[in-house]
Amino acid sequence: MTHKHHTAGEAPHNHTIQYGLLVGFLIIWILDSFILRITAYVYIMPFFFNIFLGIPIIIAGIYLASRSHIVFETPEPQIVDTGLYSRVRHPMYLGSILLYVGFWVTTLSLLTLIPLIAVLIGYNYLANAEERILTEQFGDEYLEYKKRVSKWIPL
Repeated sequence: MTHKHHTAGEAPHNHTIQYGLLVGFLIIWILDSFILRITAYVYIMPFFFNIFLGIPIIIAGIYLASRSHIVFETPEPQIVDTGLYSRVRHPMYLGSILLYVGFWVTTLSLLTLIPLIAVLIGYNYLANAEERILTEQFGDEYLEYKKRVSKWIPL
């Protein structure tokens, strides 16, 4: 099986959507968790407990996001089906989502659940848009890849 690359399938406005999600999440998370403290439960539960749970999630997110850049290493658009891409179709997005979840867990801000849900919806939208593009570009080859590899949960 050849090693292939699928960055040709990037969704329209991908970076704008990701930056918007990041800014919205960070503003609400920082305001609620550290300044206004309206719904952040970090001050009720032992801080160590939140960090103990959040840091491993953040580390897993960094690992997935950093190890998934193999798609940028080949010159021509192809389907990557090795490494992390043999376990999950969107490891870079999954890594980003885990970063958001990890930061949320460190403070348990209920108000931050709103942008966290927006992050989940936004990344799923991007993944779906990219999968439509890749299906158009690679046809049956990409459909077979989708049958073999989970979209979000590594198997």
